[in-house]
Amino acid sequence: GRVRMLVDVWADRTEILGAEPAVAYVMPFENKGEIVGTTLSHPHGQIYGYPEVPPRARRELDAARAHRARTGRCVHCDVVAAELADGRRLVACVDGWAAWVPFWARFPYEVHIAPSAHHPALPDLPHREREGLAAMLTRVAGAYDRLWGFSLPYVMAFHQQPTDGNPDWPALSHLHVEFAPPHRAADRLKHLAGSELAGGAFVTDVAPETAAAELRAALPEP
Repeated sequence: GRVRMLVDVWADRTEILGAEPAVAYVMPFENKGEIVGTTLSHPHGQIYGYPEVPPRARRELDAARAHRARTGRCVHCDVVAAELADGRRLVACVDGWAAWVPFWARFPYEVHIAPSAHHPALPDLPHREREGLAAMLTRVAGAYDRLWGFSLPYVMAFHQQPTDGNPDWPALSHLHVEFAPPHRAADRLKHLAGSELAGGAFVTDVAPETAAAELRAALPEP
């Protein structure tokens, strides 16, 4: 119930911050664990309102624009449909939401969550999808904690429609959540080194299909 209330808080803050003329993008996120550089010992959320679309979100939108120009479709709608059909990288399905380990994962146990229906931003989610999102977040977070038997650190962030009024964004933006845990094993971290920091090319130590299978096995009971 508290997670469900938090979904409404994120949606409300997105609307209020996004209405500010100086804000072009609203990103709620959560930091969990000292390993990810937090100054607070407990998991805590923040909400940033950026004056421009941040670089990773901008690259996603550029890719979505190119995909739409080629196919006439939303790239995230296609990705979710493909992962549901394939199943090997799927972690869970809950009430219109899918969670999967992306084949382009930057971290071995990275998980993305997105609705199968096209919703550009948190405020656009109807009641049923908000219930589903709360349930999915609870299940994925529970799987992380059960994976190796300790509370797994991560950064969790929402990617959604920019708020600068560009009329292209509703078609190009597909709300999704990204979990980035820094561990590659129970006792090892995924350190960003030459390829990642210098080249921007992430190399993972675990196949996405393997990571997804391990997380599926760690899911708590619904």
